[in-house]
Amino acid sequence: MIVELDDPADPRLDEYCLLNDQAARRQREGEEFFIAEGYVSIDRVVDSGHELRSVLVTPSRVDRIVGRVPELADGPTPLYVLTRDLLARAVGFDLHRGVVASATRRPVLTAADLAASPARRVAVLEGLNDAENVGVIARAARAFGIDALLLDPACTDPYSRRTVRVSMGEVLHLPVARARNWPDDLGLLHQVGFATWAMTPADDAVDLWSVSGPDTPERVGILLGAEGPGLTTASLATATRRVRIPISPDVDSLNVGHAAAIAFAAVSRP
Repeated sequence: MIVELDDPADPRLDEYCLLNDQAARRQREGEEFFIAEGYVSIDRVVDSGHELRSVLVTPSRVDRIVGRVPELADGPTPLYVLTRDLLARAVGFDLHRGVVASATRRPVLTAADLAASPARRVAVLEGLNDAENVGVIARAARAFGIDALLLDPACTDPYSRRTVRVSMGEVLHLPVARARNWPDDLGLLHQVGFATWAMTPADDAVDLWSVSGPDTPERVGILLGAEGPGLTTASLATATRRVRIPISPDVDSLNVGHAAAIAFAAVSRP
C-alpha cells in the first residue's frame, strides 16, 4: 500500500507527530505503539515479530525499504511517502535517515511473569532515565546472552524512539518486565533461585572476576543504577551480593552502559 502524501498535517501521520518531544510521545503512544527509526531498527521490528502499523519514508527510500520488507509493496501495511521537507514538518525536525515506522507494542511483563519464565540471565535497571543508556544496555544484553530486562517503576520507557535506535532495535528481541513494588519485587526472583548482584564501585564489594565465569550462579540478575547516584540503599540491601568491576584507582567509575557490557560478558563467559 504505497501512498504518496502532500500534506504533513494529514491525520494518517498523527502517530509520527512531535517525535522530539518525549513527554508528548509517551502520552501519544501510551502502551499502544512505538516508533522505530532507520533501516536496521525496522528490520528488528520485523524479525522480532512486532507488528508494523505503517512506515513513513522519503521518495528516494521507497525501493530500499520495499527491498528489505517486501510485503510493503502490496500488503495491508501502508507505506506513506513524503518529500524530505514535508516529512520534517510532519515529525517536527529534519529526519535525515528518511525512514521511520510505527509498530504495535507488546504487553510489558510483571516481575512475577519474569520469575516464572525460563530466563536465566536478567538485567535489572533502577532509575535509568537516559534513553540512550537503556539502548546501549539492551544492545549489550543481546550481544552477551542476557535473556530479559527488569525495570523499576521509575526507569525510562524501553520502547522510546531513542532507545530503540541506540539499541539498533535489539531491545525489541528482549522480554521486558516492569516491577510494581520496588525493590521488594526482587524477592520474587530470589524465591525461584536467582542470585542478584548489585553493581557498585564500593571498596567492600566483591571483585567481579572472582565470582563470574564458571562460578556464576545458574540464575542471576545484574542490578545497574543511574549515572551519578547509582543504586539506591534499599536495592543494595535487598540484593544477594554487591559486586564491583576492578578499575584503575585513577578513574572514579564507568559509564553505566560500559559497566553493563563488562558485567554481561563476565557472567556469560564459559
